[in-house]
Amino acid sequence: MKENQDTSGESPAEAFTLRRVDWSAAFEFSLLFRAFRLAIEPPCLLLALLAIFSIYIAGRAFDVLWGPQVLRGEISAFHSPAPVYHALLAQDRVNRRRMLRQLLQESSAGLSGAAITELCQDPDKAYAYLRSRYERRFHAAIHALNAAHPATGAAAVRTNRLRRAAARALFERMRTIRNVTGRGIIDALLRYETRQFGLLVNNTLGLLRVGRPREPNRVWRRAARRRVSMALIPRSANRLWRSRTIAGCLANMALTGPCWLVTGAAPLQRFAGRTDAGMWLRRGGYLASVLAFLLIVAVCLALTGAFTCRFAALSLAGKSPEFKNVLLFSWTHLLTFIRAPLLPFLTIIGTGLALILLALPGAIPMLGEIMVGAEFLVFLLGGFIIMLMILGLAGGGALIYPTLAVEGSDSFDAISRSFSYVYARPWRTLFYSLIALIYGVWTYLFLAAALTLLLATTHLCVGWGMSLFGLLHGWYSGQNKLDALWAAPTFGRLIGPVNWWAMNGSEFIGALAMYFWLFLAVSLLGAYVIVYFFTSNTIVYLLLRRRVDGQPTDEIYLAPGPSDV
Repeated sequence: MKENQDTSGESPAEAFTLRRVDWSAAFEFSLLFRAFRLAIEPPCLLLALLAIFSIYIAGRAFDVLWGPQVLRGEISAFHSPAPVYHALLAQDRVNRRRMLRQLLQESSAGLSGAAITELCQDPDKAYAYLRSRYERRFHAAIHALNAAHPATGAAAVRTNRLRRAAARALFERMRTIRNVTGRGIIDALLRYETRQFGLLVNNTLGLLRVGRPREPNRVWRRAARRRVSMALIPRSANRLWRSRTIAGCLANMALTGPCWLVTGAAPLQRFAGRTDAGMWLRRGGYLASVLAFLLIVAVCLALTGAFTCRFAALSLAGKSPEFKNVLLFSWTHLLTFIRAPLLPFLTIIGTGLALILLALPGAIPMLGEIMVGAEFLVFLLGGFIIMLMILGLAGGGALIYPTLAVEGSDSFDAISRSFSYVYARPWRTLFYSLIALIYGVWTYLFLAAALTLLLATTHLCVGWGMSLFGLLHGWYSGQNKLDALWAAPTFGRLIGPVNWWAMNGSEFIGALAMYFWLFLAVSLLGAYVIVYFFTSNTIVYLLLRRRVDGQPTDEIYLAPGPSDV
């Protein structure tokens, strides 16, 4: 009998060398880190930039049509109860007329009471009148300074200091009358959305904030957990619309701003002195113009989203995306990309209207409540459908475009796939979305820092050259020549406020040309945000599809014919 015989039946272990780790297979979420590289592709950025300019031009035309309508804090107060919100709007209009009257009386003693009352009823005319008065007063002060002091020596330094003070005073006066007269509707909405995005960035950074414990370990851990939970979601549903959490900022960007535009703006409200016929005519015209603006927005975003998602899907699949073919795919499927996100909303609205109609017999005395109680199961089923649509949109609405781009399917299939993946893997969807958000915020800050460095070095070098090393100043402002046209950029404010009213003709033209290129450069940051959003959601969709259906990420729909890529 043999001794020391291996009875386990297993072969001895063999030595091996580990040469490479497939991190994308070991940590599948690492595929999200390719979103930055895909989001800075020039074709996608160019198309997103064109979309931004198209929406901006449409918004400017909208504001010219409707004039200054929005006062400070109006959109933030939108979540107040309807009677309170309407009372606030009415009181703001009363305060605006009172402050305009005060400014008009202070600026000119020659205006009659009837002329002041007429200007108070038209903020555009009041703004133009006050602007002309302030500019004439400023130019008179500058000419007096030039006549009283020579342009050399210590007197020139004092004159430039007085010029700067006069220019600052003019700028503050113009900012005051702008706040009093109000801003355009789309201008105010854009500022609100931009502010919410900035708060979203801050809250995302706060989610990962690490600090040294000042108290015992257990207490510090408890406080850290509370801080993280508050940065992600609010403590109660009543605080959802506050901008102190990531969920609150996203809700404000996706719901508060658009809902205010459609239901809460001033042209839709009824104020004292308006007749019913004029009010309804104004409401109809406003809603028609809003519909036209939203249609332009939908077309621009649909074309950009289709192109970006398709481009990213082909790149991730290892295929070379050609600009012409991807653009042709996006154009031929444009109607599907416009229609698909609207279907869940139409389902919600249609189901809600059906429930309202079914509940109308409940108004019949005595018999109505019995009828509604007997068929209440139908109302619960309708509410269940609405609930599914809302949850699906909240979790999978951003996956509709990637589904269309990857699968080449129709609207119903896109909605079914994107919603079903979210329902099948809700926590994994949340995990992928958080990783994409955190990585997107850090890459955005990196690009913002790089752009700040670019603009700051440009401002420094060009400023010294234009002012002959600080010897020349603006015609009126008393600042260095470039500072009069373009304020020095900072990390938080790449383009500062411009004192357009303290320039002569040549400075105004030069500043216009300069700001065109500055806005083009800064708009690239906005284009990156749009492209990154679509690119990261395309990766999230591919990861969820692989997890749920087992399909590899390089398996995508290839269109036959000339658009075959």
